Amino acid sequence: MENLNEEELKKNVADKDTWLRLVYMVVFAFAFYLASGLLFAVSLLQFLAKLFSGKVLDGLLNFGHSLASYLGQIAQYLSYTSNEKPFPFSEFPTQKLPAVVSPAPEVDPSR
Repeated sequence: MENLNEEELKKNVADKDTWLRLVYMVVFAFAFYLASGLLFAVSLLQFLAKLFSGKVLDGLLNFGHSLASYLGQIAQYLSYTSNEKPFPFSEFPTQKLPAVVSPAPEVDPSR
């Protein structure tokens, strides 16, 4: 980090865009908190569906994937990796998942 003189420091502290970004960061940090709780709920529902029916819910697969992408977008914005504001200021990610690959069969350890 370069040495800042007093004039540069005053200019940086008075920059309205920086303070506005802080407001957005607080809002998106709260959205991240809520979305991560929702992702946990989706994960739990998928686990229960797999446990009781033997398969996951297709509708939740795509939603879970989109939600995970959204969390990534928020993390990138919060960490200054991206200046693009996530949803609702841009489109909500809606990528479709490729066909799900079945997990490998479990191996009997007694063999």
